[in-house]
Amino acid sequence: MTPVGPHGSGLGARLAPPAGEPCPLPGSPPALVDAAGSAGRAAARLLDSRTRLLRVRAALGGQRSAAVDRAVERVTASADGARACGGMLEAAAATLRRHADALGDAQAAARQALADRTDARDREARWLAEADDARRSTWNIAAAGGASAAPVPGFGGPAAVTAGAAWQGAPALPGGPASAHARLATAERELAAARADVAAAETRWRAARDAKDAASRQSAAALSSLADVRAVRAITAAGADVAGLQASGAAARSAVALLPRAVSGGDAADRRTVREDLRHVLTAHGDDPAFWAVFWDTASPAQLYTALVARGPRAAALDAGRGLELDAELARALGDGVGQWVQTASPEEQRDLGRQVVEDVAAVAASPLTPAGEAEVAAALLPASLPAAVHAGADDALDAWWGEHAPLDGSFTVLAPVLVAVAGGLAAHPRLAFDRLAPADESRTAGSVSRWLGSVPRAGWPDGGVAVAGAFSAAVDVGSTSTDRGDQARAALLVSHATQALPRGLLLTPGLADGAARSVALAYEPYVPVMGDAAAAQGLTTSCPDVEPPPAPGTSPDAEAAPGFDELFPLVVQPQLDAFALRDVIGATSRTPEAAAAWLGVTDRYAATTLEHATSPVVDADPSTGAPLVRAALGDIGAVAGAMQAQTIEAAKAEVAAREAYVGLAGAGVGHLHLGSKAVTEAVSLASVPALRFLDTEAPLHEAREEVRATEDALVDRYAPAMHEALVENERDLGLSDGAIERLVGELDPTENGSDPATRFDQTFDALSDPEEHCS
Repeated sequence: MTPVGPHGSGLGARLAPPAGEPCPLPGSPPALVDAAGSAGRAAARLLDSRTRLLRVRAALGGQRSAAVDRAVERVTASADGARACGGMLEAAAATLRRHADALGDAQAAARQALADRTDARDREARWLAEADDARRSTWNIAAAGGASAAPVPGFGGPAAVTAGAAWQGAPALPGGPASAHARLATAERELAAARADVAAAETRWRAARDAKDAASRQSAAALSSLADVRAVRAITAAGADVAGLQASGAAARSAVALLPRAVSGGDAADRRTVREDLRHVLTAHGDDPAFWAVFWDTASPAQLYTALVARGPRAAALDAGRGLELDAELARALGDGVGQWVQTASPEEQRDLGRQVVEDVAAVAASPLTPAGEAEVAAALLPASLPAAVHAGADDALDAWWGEHAPLDGSFTVLAPVLVAVAGGLAAHPRLAFDRLAPADESRTAGSVSRWLGSVPRAGWPDGGVAVAGAFSAAVDVGSTSTDRGDQARAALLVSHATQALPRGLLLTPGLADGAARSVALAYEPYVPVMGDAAAAQGLTTSCPDVEPPPAPGTSPDAEAAPGFDELFPLVVQPQLDAFALRDVIGATSRTPEAAAAWLGVTDRYAATTLEHATSPVVDADPSTGAPLVRAALGDIGAVAGAMQAQTIEAAKAEVAAREAYVGLAGAGVGHLHLGSKAVTEAVSLASVPALRFLDTEAPLHEAREEVRATEDALVDRYAPAMHEALVENERDLGLSDGAIERLVGELDPTENGSDPATRFDQTFDALSDPEEHCS
């Protein structure tokens, strides 16, 4: 009979292996190292290819043609692809090497644990056998009545004592009871230690197995993240460490998961907390290219609008007005994030994004009676620094939206921030602005001008008109500086339409920004040579009673700087200008000293260019041709200067009307008068002032005209003497006598009694500053 011990019956049962028998950990670190080496070598070859491609691109840099441009584009794309793929392979190689190290460490730890466990199991078996043998010896001694046959704990008892007494006379057995008990105690102590060592070894093996599994999961996740091509390209293009790709992707996915919770999860306080968490995540990753690559591949602009603003079809009603404030930090993070994403997007993807930003905000925008937080978020997603394709897509969406909405309906005002952002994008990409505001299809120019320049939100443009005016100026600059006469004609037609549209659109913006006024002035600079002609063409300088109607928008391809100079100094294609509308444009954009300075800068440069032409070698061959150029230029400058004074005269006329209304109110009563609302308002405001001061109702107009005449004299002195002196000096250098010089340029001498050196200046100045006085 086999004794029963504490581990069950029999040695085999007592040594049965636990479930999940420890074994060597699978895997081959050398194979992983070999794979990492292969990936690293492939990455090196790709990076070498990129270096060669960049050399090719540099060699093409000095060449200009459509074919070269396409080649450069393809070489650049290939180089970028090589960099992205090389970066991905380098990251994969690094991941494989790290996993090889981790796997090797885990396998070594597991092997040591298994060896320790084997040793401990051997000791366990040996001491278990020793313990069994010691127990049998103790039992046999007790049964034989050994000299000190004390019962062994757990064995024997009264029967054993009786048996021992019966054997008292028997000879003693070898190894007495004390020795047997010592053997048993030692064996059980060593057995417990061996079993503890077995358990410890198995614990270390499980730790090694778990470390290996954790390393495998981490490496698998890292390698899986490398499958996100856009994220890899974004992070390699930014020169960032691809090792951070996994964390960035996880953060982006967590941000996307917050979007629906910010709209409809929990109660209002919970949603507010979620929105704050979302804001923190977005701002914390503003410069993380991998984050935004994953975010924008998963989220839509509409989701972002409703999550941040907490208003829209899916937002909880109790959240109205509880959205996040779009502060500068959040706006910058959103704009930078889109900028990171587009770096790895194709032109088609960029265009689609721009279109979706506008379409989504138009779909979720609030009522026209409420502020458009969504539009502000959308504007933040469209910084001017984005590629032209993004803004082209946004403008496509605006075209479609404009086709469905009247320019002055409420949604126009709601979406004003988006319109400003798109206009800023057009201004930053002049060729795009030119193609959109001055399309090759001339039949579409009027519509483009009406939408961008002939419309204005109810409260004016939020930026004071800077973006729209900048887009206008950029478009004109592209066409007017082109050597292609077709492009020049497109720009001229744009200006012709804009001249009639601006006074009822952009220029109605309250507090028009000086930057906007300056852009408008620069847009008109190429066309100063026909401004004096525009006044004359409508009869303002000659036969005022027979003023001609404004010309239809169009171009003047045969316009000349002065009669007979079309070959010597050809002009860019010029626009047909409505002189009255031109006066309104210049007047509205020269109200402040800074804005007026921009127009005077235009006329200063025009005067300098005219003098350069009038004293050039091609004119020296026939000195008589210099004076007509200067005379014509003075007429053009006079038109600009006169239009700048029109606001002064108009303001004086408004005050005269107010005084006349006041006098009428005092004499006849308001009920019998039919007055304009502005005149009545000003008259009522004057009613508390002593009446005698206003008996001379025409005084403000007289004073204004005196002021304008003084300004006219100052401007004549600004240009006429210098231009006359330059001509005289040039003729003297050519060796002409004083008499000949007098005959050629005497009429321009501002010091000559009885002469009018700036007759043309006076005519156009008076015609555009105060037509009524000029014609009376």
